[in-house]
Amino acid sequence: MRTGTGAVPDNSAAVPKHRPTGWMTRRYVVALAAVALLAVAGLGAFQALVAAHDRTLAVVNMSGRQRMLSQRIALYVEKLVENRCVSSRADCVTELREAVEQFATAHRALAFGSAQLDVPGPTSPEVQGLYFAGTPSLHEQVERYAAAARLVAEAAPEELSAEAEAVRLVLTQGPGALLDGLDKIVLQYQLDGERALEDLRRMELMLVAMTLLTLLLEASLIFRPMVGRIRSQFDRIDRMSESLRRANEDLEARVAERTRELADAKAEAEKANRSKSRFLAAAGHDMLQPLQAAEMFTGLLDGEDLSDRGRAVLTDLRRTQGSLRHLVNSVLEVSKLEAGTVTPTLRPVAVRPLLHGLAAEFGPQALDKDLRLNVVAPDLWVETDPLLMERILRNLVGNAVRYTQEGGLVIGARRRGGRVWLQIYDSGVGIAPADHLRIFQEFVQVGDATHDRSEGLGLGLAIVDRLCRLMGHRVWVKSHPGRGACFTVDCRQASAPAEHFPDA
Repeated sequence: MRTGTGAVPDNSAAVPKHRPTGWMTRRYVVALAAVALLAVAGLGAFQALVAAHDRTLAVVNMSGRQRMLSQRIALYVEKLVENRCVSSRADCVTELREAVEQFATAHRALAFGSAQLDVPGPTSPEVQGLYFAGTPSLHEQVERYAAAARLVAEAAPEELSAEAEAVRLVLTQGPGALLDGLDKIVLQYQLDGERALEDLRRMELMLVAMTLLTLLLEASLIFRPMVGRIRSQFDRIDRMSESLRRANEDLEARVAERTRELADAKAEAEKANRSKSRFLAAAGHDMLQPLQAAEMFTGLLDGEDLSDRGRAVLTDLRRTQGSLRHLVNSVLEVSKLEAGTVTPTLRPVAVRPLLHGLAAEFGPQALDKDLRLNVVAPDLWVETDPLLMERILRNLVGNAVRYTQEGGLVIGARRRGGRVWLQIYDSGVGIAPADHLRIFQEFVQVGDATHDRSEGLGLGLAIVDRLCRLMGHRVWVKSHPGRGACFTVDCRQASAPAEHFPDA
């Protein structure tokens, strides 16, 4: 049953305990190993028998060719003796020599084996006996036959006659005893091949029988118990699934309730935030009136004849009023952005006058700090709101002047495809990579205690980020501590309006 806290009940007592399944795993592994061993053994035996069978077939073919070569040798000798060569006598002698060499080489391979020709030698004791048993043996007959044929090939035409010993041996042995011996060899090789094929068939049947027996043992000793265990596990899983389903329903109900509470709290917070933003936006004029009055009185004091100390105090007063106005304007600007009262008007804006205007505005401040201020202003146009873009760049250039103590800064633009990058480089203190995203949050200032924070609350870059997103621009920074910073505003490039060009 469900508890008051919605916890999942412990059903472990209701689930039957099962014995360890290691024994079944071991049996299964042994069975698989047996099947694999049978398969490997069968494959190896089959390949070995097939290779042996192929060699036997090659030997049978070679022995059959021996019979044909012996008759060809006898035919060439007869043509030479009777001078009946179809072509020239020299061609007939050459063909006789080639036939004799083929005949002798094949005989040595069949009788003794040849790795070069992949011939194992006699394939059975019967073949061995046919080659070397008797007096004279078939091997001796073949050797004498080949030697006699070579003598005929080397003899001069006038030395050849039917009565010559070498000629008589070739013409009588070739069609006679030698041919009978070669026929017996061919027949024995064929019988050996048939026995090898029969052995191969018996091996296949034995392997099939052993594989079927192994599978039968697996079915009775492994798979049948496994099926029972699996059914039991499925029953257990079904019970656990039902328990989890009930717990999930309870959890979903609680999540839905908490979601409603959070949604209500979020709505209240957003309502309060909108009220705050509307109040600050509406009260901006009233907040600036006392500041304007103080600035007016400061202006009146500036016309009076003051002492040097009074002038110094008046200068500090003006600086303090400027900082206060900057802070109030920043707070009001963030409030307006949160309230959604800022609506951009995008149109083509020339980059060159925009950058030169910023250089003219911040040039005196940079000069007071002995900083170089360079401008790289190409003739480009961007699609943006000119007033909002001016606010963005003014914040970025102001920060660059404020946090740069030596060196200088560069205000420039460059084209990247169909985009234009407005960039502000400075040689200031730099920003750690871990803070590159954090500085665009509200009320965030980075650096050490030596940085001047009297003129800001950490809202400038937050305003820059919001204005960029409002107009569809992107802003980012590349910087490292001690190596300055580069802020980039990515805008879409625009074409100059028609009125920008003089009439032709």
